[in-house]
Amino acid sequence: MKSKQITAGILSLAIGLTSAGMAMAAPAANGAQSAAKAQTAPANKSDKKTAPAQKVTDPALIKSLNHESAIPLLVEAGKRYFYALGGGTGTDGEIETFTEKGKEYRYLSADIDTKDELLKYLMKSYTKQASEFFIKKFIIVHEGRLAQLNADSGSLLEFQRATAKMISMTPTKRVYKINVPFPKEIKESSKYIIVKFEKVGDYWRVDTAPQLVF
Repeated sequence: MKSKQITAGILSLAIGLTSAGMAMAAPAANGAQSAAKAQTAPANKSDKKTAPAQKVTDPALIKSLNHESAIPLLVEAGKRYFYALGGGTGTDGEIETFTEKGKEYRYLSADIDTKDELLKYLMKSYTKQASEFFIKKFIIVHEGRLAQLNADSGSLLEFQRATAKMISMTPTKRVYKINVPFPKEIKESSKYIIVKFEKVGDYWRVDTAPQLVF
Protein backbone atom coordinates (compact mmCIF):
# COMPACT_ATOMS: atom_id res chain seq x y z
CA MET A 1 0.00 0.00 0.00
CA LYS A 2 2.78 2.33 0.85
CA SER A 3 4.58 1.51 -2.39
CA LYS A 4 1.48 2.50 -4.38
CA GLN A 5 1.28 5.86 -2.59
CA ILE A 6 4.97 6.53 -3.20
CA THR A 7 4.59 5.65 -6.87
CA ALA A 8 1.57 7.96 -7.21
CA GLY A 9 3.44 10.74 -5.46
CA ILE A 10 6.44 10.38 -7.78
CA LEU A 11 4.11 10.42 -10.82
CA SER A 12 2.37 13.61 -9.60
CA LEU A 13 5.71 15.28 -9.01
CA ALA A 14 6.91 14.39 -12.52
CA ILE A 15 3.72 15.75 -14.07
CA GLY A 16 4.07 18.97 -12.05
CA LEU A 17 7.69 19.47 -13.12
CA THR A 18 6.79 18.86 -16.76
CA SER A 19 3.95 21.41 -16.65
CA ALA A 20 6.18 23.98 -14.96
CA GLY A 21 8.87 23.48 -17.60
CA MET A 22 6.36 23.99 -20.40
CA ALA A 23 5.05 27.14 -18.72
CA MET A 24 8.58 28.54 -18.42
CA ALA A 25 9.40 27.66 -22.03
CA ALA A 26 6.34 29.47 -23.41
CA PRO A 27 7.44 33.03 -22.48
CA ALA A 28 10.91 32.30 -23.79
CA ALA A 29 9.47 31.14 -27.11
CA ASN A 30 7.23 34.18 -27.25
CA GLY A 31 10.23 36.40 -26.55
CA ALA A 32 12.20 34.77 -29.37
CA GLN A 33 9.28 35.29 -31.76
CA SER A 34 9.01 38.96 -30.71
CA ALA A 35 12.72 39.47 -31.29
CA ALA A 36 12.44 37.91 -34.74
CA LYS A 37 9.52 40.18 -35.60
CA ALA A 38 11.45 43.24 -34.40
CA GLN A 39 14.36 42.32 -36.68
CA THR A 40 12.14 41.86 -39.74
CA ALA A 41 9.77 44.80 -39.09
CA PRO A 42 9.83 47.51 -41.78
CA ALA A 43 11.73 50.74 -41.04
CA ASN A 44 9.79 53.70 -39.66
CA LYS A 45 8.79 56.45 -42.06
CA SER A 46 11.35 58.70 -40.42
CA ASP A 47 14.09 56.29 -41.59
CA LYS A 48 13.19 56.79 -45.24
CA LYS A 49 15.28 59.01 -47.47
CA THR A 50 14.53 62.71 -47.35
CA ALA A 51 11.90 63.73 -49.89
CA PRO A 52 13.05 65.83 -52.85
CA ALA A 53 12.91 69.58 -52.43
CA GLN A 54 9.59 71.16 -53.24
CA LYS A 55 9.10 73.76 -55.94
CA VAL A 56 9.72 77.36 -54.99
CA THR A 57 6.40 78.95 -54.03
CA ASP A 58 7.75 82.23 -52.63
CA PRO A 59 11.03 83.54 -54.13
CA ALA A 60 11.48 85.81 -51.12
CA LEU A 61 11.75 82.77 -48.83
CA ILE A 62 14.41 80.63 -50.50
CA LYS A 63 16.54 78.97 -47.83
CA SER A 64 18.43 76.55 -50.11
CA LEU A 65 19.99 78.08 -53.22
CA ASN A 66 20.92 75.88 -56.18
CA HIS A 67 20.90 76.00 -59.98
CA GLU A 68 17.12 75.55 -59.97
CA SER A 69 15.98 77.86 -57.16
CA ALA A 70 18.27 80.66 -58.41
CA ILE A 71 16.02 81.18 -61.45
CA PRO A 72 12.70 82.02 -59.69
CA LEU A 73 14.65 84.35 -57.39
CA LEU A 74 16.02 86.17 -60.45
CA VAL A 75 12.61 86.29 -62.12
CA GLU A 76 11.12 87.94 -59.02
CA ALA A 77 14.12 90.28 -58.74
CA GLY A 78 13.51 91.38 -62.33
CA LYS A 79 9.86 92.14 -61.60
CA ARG A 80 10.79 94.31 -58.63
CA TYR A 81 13.50 96.10 -60.57
CA PHE A 82 11.25 97.04 -63.48
CA TYR A 83 8.41 97.98 -61.15
CA ALA A 84 10.65 100.47 -59.37
CA LEU A 85 12.30 101.58 -62.61
CA GLY A 86 8.85 102.28 -64.08
CA GLY A 87 7.80 104.47 -61.16
CA GLY A 88 5.50 101.94 -59.49
CA THR A 89 1.74 101.87 -59.90
CA GLY A 90 0.96 105.58 -59.87
CA THR A 91 -2.34 106.94 -58.58
CA ASP A 92 -5.18 105.68 -60.77
CA GLY A 93 -2.68 105.44 -63.60
CA GLU A 94 -1.73 109.12 -63.33
CA ILE A 95 1.90 110.24 -63.21
CA GLU A 96 3.01 113.34 -61.37
CA THR A 97 5.87 115.06 -63.17
CA PHE A 98 8.10 118.09 -62.69
CA THR A 99 11.06 119.64 -64.47
CA GLU A 100 14.49 119.86 -62.89
CA LYS A 101 17.53 121.31 -64.71
CA GLY A 102 15.77 121.02 -68.03
CA LYS A 103 14.83 117.36 -67.55
CA GLU A 104 11.42 115.89 -66.87
CA TYR A 105 11.09 113.72 -63.77
CA ARG A 106 8.23 111.74 -62.31
CA TYR A 107 7.45 110.90 -58.71
CA LEU A 108 7.37 107.27 -57.68
CA SER A 109 4.00 105.90 -56.64
CA ALA A 110 2.93 106.26 -53.01
CA ASP A 111 3.89 102.72 -52.05
CA ILE A 112 7.59 103.32 -52.84
CA ASP A 113 8.03 107.10 -52.77
CA THR A 114 10.29 107.19 -49.68
CA LYS A 115 13.71 105.57 -49.37
CA ASP A 116 12.60 103.30 -46.54
CA GLU A 117 9.63 102.05 -48.55
CA LEU A 118 11.68 101.51 -51.71
CA LEU A 119 14.44 99.70 -49.81
CA LYS A 120 11.89 97.46 -48.09
CA TYR A 121 10.39 96.61 -51.46
CA LEU A 122 13.68 95.90 -53.23
CA MET A 123 15.20 93.96 -50.33
CA LYS A 124 12.62 91.20 -50.77
CA SER A 125 14.89 90.13 -53.66
CA TYR A 126 18.16 92.06 -53.30
CA THR A 127 20.72 92.69 -50.61
CA LYS A 128 20.77 96.17 -49.11
CA GLN A 129 23.99 96.96 -50.96
CA ALA A 130 22.55 96.01 -54.36
CA SER A 131 19.38 98.00 -53.60
CA GLU A 132 21.43 101.05 -52.61
CA PHE A 133 23.35 100.89 -55.91
CA PHE A 134 20.06 101.03 -57.81
CA ILE A 135 18.73 103.96 -55.78
CA LYS A 136 21.97 105.92 -56.12
CA LYS A 137 21.96 105.54 -59.92
CA PHE A 138 18.30 106.14 -60.76
CA ILE A 139 16.56 107.97 -57.92
CA ILE A 140 16.59 111.56 -56.68
CA VAL A 141 14.76 113.21 -53.79
CA HIS A 142 12.49 116.14 -54.66
CA GLU A 143 10.40 117.89 -52.01
CA GLY A 144 10.75 114.90 -49.70
CA ARG A 145 9.61 112.35 -52.28
CA LEU A 146 11.52 109.98 -54.50
CA ALA A 147 11.53 110.67 -58.20
CA GLN A 148 13.25 109.49 -61.39
CA LEU A 149 13.64 110.54 -65.00
CA ASN A 150 10.36 110.20 -66.87
CA ALA A 151 11.45 107.48 -69.27
CA ASP A 152 10.54 103.86 -69.82
CA SER A 153 12.85 100.91 -70.25
CA GLY A 154 12.58 97.16 -70.47
CA SER A 155 14.31 93.97 -71.52
CA LEU A 156 13.60 91.22 -74.03
CA LEU A 157 15.57 88.63 -72.10
CA GLU A 158 13.44 85.75 -70.83
CA PHE A 159 14.75 84.93 -67.38
CA GLN A 160 11.97 82.41 -66.79
CA ARG A 161 13.70 80.19 -69.38
CA ALA A 162 17.21 80.84 -68.08
CA THR A 163 19.60 78.22 -66.78
CA ALA A 164 22.22 78.63 -64.06
CA LYS A 165 25.65 77.12 -63.44
CA MET A 166 27.42 77.67 -60.14
CA ILE A 167 30.93 79.14 -60.35
CA SER A 168 31.81 79.48 -56.67
CA MET A 169 30.20 79.01 -53.27
CA THR A 170 30.54 79.50 -49.54
CA PRO A 171 27.87 78.86 -46.89
CA THR A 172 26.58 82.45 -47.31
CA LYS A 173 27.69 83.51 -50.80
CA ARG A 174 27.28 82.03 -54.27
CA VAL A 175 28.18 83.11 -57.79
CA TYR A 176 26.28 81.76 -60.80
CA LYS A 177 26.72 82.08 -64.53
CA ILE A 178 23.24 82.66 -65.94
CA ASN A 179 22.40 81.73 -69.53
CA VAL A 180 19.40 83.86 -70.53
CA PRO A 181 17.69 83.38 -73.90
CA PHE A 182 15.87 85.92 -76.03
CA PRO A 183 12.36 85.18 -77.30
CA LYS A 184 12.37 82.34 -79.83
CA GLU A 185 11.26 84.61 -82.65
CA ILE A 186 14.33 86.79 -82.17
CA LYS A 187 17.37 85.26 -83.79
CA GLU A 188 19.83 86.26 -81.10
CA SER A 189 22.28 84.18 -79.11
CA SER A 190 21.64 83.74 -75.42
CA LYS A 191 23.23 86.23 -73.06
CA TYR A 192 25.53 85.15 -70.26
CA ILE A 193 25.38 87.13 -67.02
CA ILE A 194 27.41 86.66 -63.85
CA VAL A 195 25.21 87.12 -60.77
CA LYS A 196 26.23 87.14 -57.11
CA PHE A 197 23.93 85.93 -54.35
CA GLU A 198 24.18 86.33 -50.60
CA LYS A 199 22.28 84.79 -47.71
CA VAL A 200 20.66 87.47 -45.56
CA GLY A 201 19.39 85.95 -42.33
CA ASP A 202 17.62 82.75 -43.40
CA TYR A 203 16.99 83.71 -47.03
CA TRP A 204 18.96 84.22 -50.25
CA ARG A 205 19.09 87.56 -52.06
CA VAL A 206 20.63 88.86 -55.28
CA ASP A 207 23.84 90.71 -54.44
CA THR A 208 24.45 92.24 -57.88
CA ALA A 209 22.95 95.64 -58.67
CA PRO A 210 19.80 95.08 -60.76
CA GLN A 211 20.93 97.37 -63.59
CA LEU A 212 23.91 95.03 -64.12
CA VAL A 213 21.65 91.98 -64.42
CA PHE A 214 18.60 93.14 -66.32
